[in-house]
Amino acid sequence: MKKIIYVSLLALLLSGCVDLLQKPQSQIIQETIELNEDILASMCNGMYKDWWGENYGFNTRIASLAVSGDDMLVGDKSKTRVLMNDQMRVTVDSQDVSVLWKWFYKTIFSANNIISLIEVNDNLEPSVTNKYLGEARFMRALMYFYVVRLWGDAPAITDPQSLKDIDGDTSIPRKSVKKIYDNIILPDVRAAVNLLEETSRSEQAPSSWAAKMLLADVYLTMAGWPLNETAYYADAAATAKDVVLNSPHTLMREYSQLWLKANSNDNTEHIFALHHSLTYLPSQYAISYLGYEEDGWSDYVADPVFFENFPDDKRKEFCYVTETTSKDDGSIIQWEDFSTGTPYIRKYRNYGGCSKWGIEGDNTPKSSLSEGLTPVYRYADALLFYAEAITKATGSPDDLAYECINRVRDRAFGDDEHRLSGLTSEDFIKAVFDEFGWENVFEFKRWFQLVRTDKVDEMLSKNPDVDARTNVDRQNYLFPLPVRQTELRKWNNNPGY
Repeated sequence: MKKIIYVSLLALLLSGCVDLLQKPQSQIIQETIELNEDILASMCNGMYKDWWGENYGFNTRIASLAVSGDDMLVGDKSKTRVLMNDQMRVTVDSQDVSVLWKWFYKTIFSANNIISLIEVNDNLEPSVTNKYLGEARFMRALMYFYVVRLWGDAPAITDPQSLKDIDGDTSIPRKSVKKIYDNIILPDVRAAVNLLEETSRSEQAPSSWAAKMLLADVYLTMAGWPLNETAYYADAAATAKDVVLNSPHTLMREYSQLWLKANSNDNTEHIFALHHSLTYLPSQYAISYLGYEEDGWSDYVADPVFFENFPDDKRKEFCYVTETTSKDDGSIIQWEDFSTGTPYIRKYRNYGGCSKWGIEGDNTPKSSLSEGLTPVYRYADALLFYAEAITKATGSPDDLAYECINRVRDRAFGDDEHRLSGLTSEDFIKAVFDEFGWENVFEFKRWFQLVRTDKVDEMLSKNPDVDARTNVDRQNYLFPLPVRQTELRKWNNNPGY
């Protein structure tokens, strides 16, 4: 049976100014074709390309905003755009803000089209379409999850034509964070858990376990700032526990093995990530992460205070460059004498484009493009999600909570001599908080952890050299809306911008 397929044409909206919500939001064309699995797979694959957002899209921009946390810094302070992110003085015309907004909503629009197509289709069985419906709902939930954490109240569009919001309002106002969680994110990710298969259809696509990780993260975040709906800690604990005990995932034996190009598609520990290659969705880990002494751009470097507080374990040894070879005379330079006065980031230097400053034998020519993956969820996250959530839900850590954090620490130190036991609940929560930061250093997750735990000012103030904008009313917890959107829609920007 032939069906009508609706395809949102956003070329006009995605060129020039990023007028994602300028009427008409999309143009609808109709093509009469036979829906088949190949078409669904192709459309779902397109969502990941939308999320990637071209060479300077998600991977680059999420890194640029991640310097707002306490583990990364801008290397060259003359690079004003990234410096402003570092100092929590992001401008309303920031490219990082506008590009992320653009591609998050492009992915949302693509997901809306896929969901609508499947819902009106009757020539394929649910046994065929369910996994694609699950992918689309997973990605829509994930994109909205990024949106509300970065900008707070936002347009909430599920209409495949992008002509109205979830309340039928054609003026497309901003909807509350609470409404977006309750009406889009939670229903979508819960549906994805049931629709997706335990084994994903491709290296890029999510599995049901990835959906459970997203659900646990959503519960943890809803329990924290800004909603503070603490009853969700119990839900986060139950969901993370399922992943910990029942999923096929586990910790890789060595932390360093997670970050080798050859292991990018190994799903032993990696549960969900954006995958890159030089020919398809390349990343930007290479020259941006090399220091000037290494003939790099010195865009992103390590925060020296976070580095000094990092325990002397295998992760620290692997993730940081504390001495390097000068591009000028081959001399050895210690990190205290680097041009930035900070250690450099070593974690992704096997992904290509780092020339002789690569690691594990990778000496591909210096380039702005690289491979690897942008991590989203790992099995280690499930362990630490459970340890935090169960303690906050019940008031004290249980045996499994200790086992979870100690598994992470056993691998980090390479022994079982650094296990934790007998801590007060407060000290245990602090230990999990710290462990999450160390385990996920430079993975662009720290900022979201600081916000949901209400620790932005506390942690940023540890390095006064950053000169971060701190305040008591949490205005620095959200980023500014893209200025073009506020002009078009007559929105007030977030407080402080």
